[in-house]
Amino acid sequence: MASRRLPSLKALRAFEAAARHGSFSRAADELGVTHAAVSHQIRALEEELGAGLFHRTGRAVELTERGARLLPVLTAAFDQIGEGWAQAGARDSAALTVSVEPSFAARWLVLRLGKFYRAHPDIELRLLPSSEVVDFERSDVDIGVRYGLGHWPDAIAEKLFEATNYPVCAPSLLDPKKPIRKPEDLKNYPLLHEETMQHWQNWLEAAGVKNPRWAAKGPLFIEASLALQAAAGGQGVALANDTLAMADLAEGRLIRLFDIETPDEESYWLVYPERSAAKPKVQAFRNWIREEAGLAATAMGGVTPRGRGRVQR
Repeated sequence: MASRRLPSLKALRAFEAAARHGSFSRAADELGVTHAAVSHQIRALEEELGAGLFHRTGRAVELTERGARLLPVLTAAFDQIGEGWAQAGARDSAALTVSVEPSFAARWLVLRLGKFYRAHPDIELRLLPSSEVVDFERSDVDIGVRYGLGHWPDAIAEKLFEATNYPVCAPSLLDPKKPIRKPEDLKNYPLLHEETMQHWQNWLEAAGVKNPRWAAKGPLFIEASLALQAAAGGQGVALANDTLAMADLAEGRLIRLFDIETPDEESYWLVYPERSAAKPKVQAFRNWIREEAGLAATAMGGVTPRGRGRVQR
């Protein structure tokens, strides 16, 4: 059978929510992301399709003929996926299913799981790495870590980390013939982008660089962990935050280039449905990860100079 050629499921979900609500803002609230993130995903979907899905008039949005044909198909598909997942079978009551944003899982959580296993050997932990927002009512996920604004109507949300962005690269990337003394000097190196080119534009403008049109170049990665892996491999300069880059900074695989950082509207949140709050296994994971988050924040204040290296102005 021929392989399926599908667009981004995240983009399809953004379109389906926006079309169902008739509003990008209400779709952003449902998905727990920004209005800009929804708009970006839908624009990318339209570019891939080669046709518009919405008529945009001021703040109002209206489906085009193509969009109107696509909406019921996607709504039915997402409903069927949710029903199939819910019917997949009951889990062992001793198991704890945790839905985790993939980059956070790979670059922060798995590095610390040994401590959880030692503290709670009776709990069988099952990780579900996914960028999709889990519907707690239609799945057997007990608790999760989401990246967003903290507005999820189906869950209790507790902030774990706030994120700020700053440039990092591998020490091997730096060329003595192309010194980086000020932010403008970054134009001499490849910039690595995560999901959108706008993050670099925002940081450079905050750093005082006027009209950094040259920043709209370079490879684009879907996940932050991929951009950081490429940076650690000497492929270019990425924007990072302490939560995801901590281990690479501490080990010297990455160095921080400037003290200038820009705040991220979105943060990492611990989320769980109200019905799960009293479960001992959920309480155990909640208490453990909150303690680890506090320890991690303290540790970043004492990382060796090698890991926190800056290129001075």
